[in-house]
Amino acid sequence: AALIKNIRGFSTPPTTAQTLDILPFALDEETWLRVLAGETTDSFTFNGSVTSGSNGYYECNLYPQGTGSPGNRGTVDIGSANNSTNDIARQIVSGISRDDLIALGRPLEFDASGELLLNGDTGISAGVKDELTSIIGQKRVIPIYRSVSGNGNNAMYRIVRFAGVRILDVKLTGKMSDKRVIVEPALVVARNTTLSTDACYTSDFVFSPAILVD
Repeated sequence: AALIKNIRGFSTPPTTAQTLDILPFALDEETWLRVLAGETTDSFTFNGSVTSGSNGYYECNLYPQGTGSPGNRGTVDIGSANNSTNDIARQIVSGISRDDLIALGRPLEFDASGELLLNGDTGISAGVKDELTSIIGQKRVIPIYRSVSGNGNNAMYRIVRFAGVRILDVKLTGKMSDKRVIVEPALVVARNTTLSTDACYTSDFVFSPAILVD
């Protein structure tokens, strides 16, 4: 048996009871590579609960900044093009649903070039702070983007990999400079993955469930 990490994307859950543990927030690739290189901070640790202290996993702020797309704060639409705050709140807690994937209208998969385009919404609303706070300590998959074009609701994110993370700290009120959704790399065994032997389909800390191999 083996866990496979060459993940091309995610298939539509076969039933409404199953969901995908994906946060609808995209992080830029440059920041993620700095996390992997140990060039960011290591201020939190997790041992059943989140506490201060180093654990060897470096962190970053998922709260979107510097995307180059004014008004768009890094929320991506995995579902209908006009995802509401209520939709985002539901996806944060419960994951991406079968109906979300059907509404997206296409596979949540990389193309032959190893890229996936997703439309972006404006902002991370303070209206989802309670939902984000409720998953502190939990693990999710996030999309990593290489570039973004367009403004506001017309922003398009070029996703090039998926990454497994753990949510460590949340603050979405107060000064802009204080707002944060702190995450660190964490192994996620993801359901409903579509796999490939092609190395261009990249993921970090995301694996399929165990499968039998020759």
